[in-house]
Amino acid sequence: MIRYVSPLGALLSLVALSLMLLHGCASTPQQPTARITAEIVSSPEGVEMSYRGEAIGMAPLELELDSLDEAIELATMQDEPPIIERRIKVLGPDRIQVTIRLGREPSPLAKALGLTKVVVFDYDSLITFDTDSYTLRENLRPVLQHQAQLLDSHFEGLDVYVCGHTDSTGGEEHNQILSVRRAQAVADYLIAQGLSGERIRVQGFGKDYPLAVNSTRAGRAANRRTEIVLPD
Repeated sequence: MIRYVSPLGALLSLVALSLMLLHGCASTPQQPTARITAEIVSSPEGVEMSYRGEAIGMAPLELELDSLDEAIELATMQDEPPIIERRIKVLGPDRIQVTIRLGREPSPLAKALGLTKVVVFDYDSLITFDTDSYTLRENLRPVLQHQAQLLDSHFEGLDVYVCGHTDSTGGEEHNQILSVRRAQAVADYLIAQGLSGERIRVQGFGKDYPLAVNSTRAGRAANRRTEIVLPD
């Protein structure tokens, strides 16, 4: 039972709803009823996690949620070191991965953007780009439509960083250009949905910030992504 809906929680709910519609789980817009499995990871590992103020065990662990709104109630049992990054990776209509990163130094990505604490929305490569492409897949468009609405109505005044990434395939200059084009494709679509272009900051990082090893097909797919980053 959700006791409140925050801007972050609302954004997550709409992302979930979009994905469920794409998978044929609903024919009309409505609040998803299926439970969601949240894979909770911490960096460093072994951090005592809490949910609604109650200890739930050491990360990594899994937790069943009634909705994605509840993911924002995940925290740690300790105040120090502070949380510097919350990464929400949408893996499917009923599964997400939440990575809680603790420390005193900003994450490399945040530092590159000139930020300290950040919230990162990482859309799995299956709904973003094909290899060596910056063309938006059709199934990403409904997600970005909802995202633009929420960024405009609930995150007014905040800069929106759209960050493109590639795998290690191809040369450095090629990957840098490709990553910028991927970020720009997402930014252009957000603007087309009514989000002010003055708020958007486009950044391409090439292959500099991989999430996984590039020696496997799955790893390259994970690294071939676009992220939307907000100051936390």
